[in-house]
Amino acid sequence: MDLKSAKVNSVLIEAGEWVKDIPGMDDLALKVRGLGCIEAKNFMSRRVRALPKGTMNRDGTFPPALQERLLTEQCIEVLLLDWENLTEDKTTVPYSKEKARELLTNPDYRPLKDAVLWAANTLASGEALADGEILGNSPPTSNGSTAGAEITTSSLPITSE
Repeated sequence: MDLKSAKVNSVLIEAGEWVKDIPGMDDLALKVRGLGCIEAKNFMSRRVRALPKGTMNRDGTFPPALQERLLTEQCIEVLLLDWENLTEDKTTVPYSKEKARELLTNPDYRPLKDAVLWAANTLASGEALADGEILGNSPPTSNGSTAGAEITTSSLPITSE
C-alpha cells in the first residue's frame, strides 16, 4: 500500500471545505467539516455526557430515535457550514443555522440531511479532494444515476471519543 492512499487533509476536515457533485442533489454544493472531526467528536461527547441516566440501552448503545436526534444535531451544529444553489420556487435559500435546523429536522427533507452526511463522510475519507481540488471540479465519474447512492444514517457510528 502506498502511504499516499491513506493520507487525508486534516486541515480541511477540521476547517471545512466545499463538496459538490453530491448524488441526487443536482448543483447543490455544501460546505462541511469532515465526519469525525475533533469538533464533531467533542460535540457528541458533550451531548452523551449530558444525557439523563438510563437513556442509553443496557448494552451501551443508543436507541435509534436518540441516535438519529444526536446525528441531526451534529449536522446542524458542527458539520454543515454553508450551502450554495439551494432554492425554493426558484428563489435562493440563504444559509443560516435556523434554516438548516428547520430543514434537517423535517423528515420530508431527509435527502438533504443524507447529502450533508454524504459530503461530510466524503471529505473525511479524502475522496472529496483529488489532487487538492474540490470534487466538483473533477470530471463526472458516472452517467449521473444515483441508483444505490442513498445514504443511511443507521450504519453511521456515533462516537463519544
